[in-house]
Amino acid sequence: MPNSTSGMPKTLSELTRDAAELSTVEQLKLARILLELAENNRLPQGEVDAAWEMEIERRLQELQSGKVKGVPLEEVKAKIEARFRS
Repeated sequence: MPNSTSGMPKTLSELTRDAAELSTVEQLKLARILLELAENNRLPQGEVDAAWEMEIERRLQELQSGKVKGVPLEEVKAKIEARFRS
């Protein structure tokens, strides 16, 4: 979906703002369309499960090695809420 000012595709933030301006009925229709698109493009469940297992293992190793540090849930929630307010 090109952005009318630059010809570039819209960012997720821009799309989210646009979707927030839709009526409730239009938002529900959009949600249904997105779910149908996701269903049509879904990988076989075995591939999804294997990918998640690898990702979980990678993240656990990073935490255990000290390469990354966890973020408290309250901090994550505050950041998410701040993104929707801006």
